[in-house]
Amino acid sequence: MYLLVFSLMTQVVTGCKKGDKENEPTPDPVKELAKVTVTVDKTTKYQTIEGFGFFGANDVWWGPANNMWNEAWGEKVISDLGITIWRNELYPPAIAGANQDADWNKQKPVVQGLKAKADQLGVNLKYIVTVWSPPADMKWQCNFSWAGDANATRSAGKVSTKNGGTLNPNMYTEYAEFWKTCLKNYKDIGIDVYAISLQNEPMFKQTFNSCTYTTVWYCELLDNVVPKIKAAYPGVKVFGSENMLEMEGKSNNYPYFYHQAIKNSATAKNNIDVLAVHGYSDGVNASSGSELAKMWTNHTDQFSTPMNKPAWMTETSGYSDNWLKSNNIPGALNLAMDMYQALVYGNIQAWVWWQGSDAAGIGNYCLMSGTKTGKKYSVSRQFYRYIRPGAVRVKASTPDPDILVAAFEHTGKGTQTVVIINARAEGKMVSVQGTDVAGEFTMFRTDSSSENCKEIGKVNSGTDKYFEIPANSIVTLQAGGTAL
Repeated sequence: MYLLVFSLMTQVVTGCKKGDKENEPTPDPVKELAKVTVTVDKTTKYQTIEGFGFFGANDVWWGPANNMWNEAWGEKVISDLGITIWRNELYPPAIAGANQDADWNKQKPVVQGLKAKADQLGVNLKYIVTVWSPPADMKWQCNFSWAGDANATRSAGKVSTKNGGTLNPNMYTEYAEFWKTCLKNYKDIGIDVYAISLQNEPMFKQTFNSCTYTTVWYCELLDNVVPKIKAAYPGVKVFGSENMLEMEGKSNNYPYFYHQAIKNSATAKNNIDVLAVHGYSDGVNASSGSELAKMWTNHTDQFSTPMNKPAWMTETSGYSDNWLKSNNIPGALNLAMDMYQALVYGNIQAWVWWQGSDAAGIGNYCLMSGTKTGKKYSVSRQFYRYIRPGAVRVKASTPDPDILVAAFEHTGKGTQTVVIINARAEGKMVSVQGTDVAGEFTMFRTDSSSENCKEIGKVNSGTDKYFEIPANSIVTLQAGGTAL
């Protein structure tokens, strides 16, 4: 009985006699991956990097005071993520009906904690500070339809720190003193603030701290306040206008907003050191996608280059922690491609995310939740940790439009860094070549699955040395030692 069953099963399984090839299945041919050459030209140099970073503490500023600083979080963001810029808000005093999320007493332990960690790890962390609203008693009410409104009005009236309003033009001296107190607070704990912005997003009236300026008023602000601050703190840089890239860079917008007004003013352009924009379309939704290349090119050609001013991106968010775009919300790989466009087409020297951490979880507006991280953190790390301040972007090119590449050399550290993004849903074989390019790199990779800025191993450069970059992934090649 058993022998009969076994015999029948054998016939069904084999379907043919031994040595009979006629009915054997043909194996699928292995598809050969396309080969792509990346050429690095170290003789062609672009911007020098200032750094990468984010805003805020271990938790959002409106959270409990005892949750603001966390030792493990501080270690994580400086030694693992690799921030070199930290952005903070200069809060106005609270008034009746307008409480504030934080003040210096609440912020100070975070500032001190970050400084101690950075000092311990030998990182020159840059502190930058922005005002969302001046103190309420320095503000006036105002009315204008858009930033270039020639019929705008401003006058005395009951104004809060929230819901817009504008700075009273009779209070420029007092506003400068408000800033000098801030800079002294940092100085007293051993920190020279690197750069300040006199107003966050000056066109938007918000329910939270906000203050609005026409393009004319913003130039007046620079002319009347910056010299007073720099008389006491000559080393501090001033960045602005922190308006939307879509307004300062889009072809049908850029001639009408703040950077054009600064460019047109002989005095205002001498009172600003850095042209800064935010990576949003409206202050909330991320400005993402292929249109960014043109916006950044416009900003470079119209403002940064003719004014001889560096460009920074000082706030963006609105990306989900999904890998790819979903429900019209860009994901982590989109974030990587948007950072690439800012670096290559905008020649930006600094990139600063909005909220670094939120105890409630990794939402669309933060990179991490305490020490818990995800895909946005990992793609950010591919840039933050390996492209250090002082690195110079050098020319890198490829004939494949789906392979995005940016290359950097840091002569002080003796390092070379190449970031490569494969924007296609199929793998590619890539070779990196060029004169004086390092012969061996360590590869770090983030993909849609389990790899999160994972060290993959060593790869070699050269015309016949190919390595795989999987579909929809980002790699960083690092040579010359550790980045930090």
